[in-house]
Amino acid sequence: MELGITQQELAARLGCTQAALSNYELCKRRLYLANLEQIASALGKPLSYFTEPVSDEDDTRDWARYPHR
Repeated sequence: MELGITQQELAARLGCTQAALSNYELCKRRLYLANLEQIASALGKPLSYFTEPVSDEDDTRDWARYPHR
């Protein structure tokens, strides 16, 4: 939790449910570019934070360590 907010708090910022946000994270729900732009904006991150490859030693994102289905 890099920014110190919960999924529930982020979902409220995005105007979606916590379940929807969890499904994005678990790749159970399709994440469109518009959704990703909204998430990036809500987190104060550039879109490239989510789209640019990073090396393992430079990566501080916990979620990036888990393989996606």
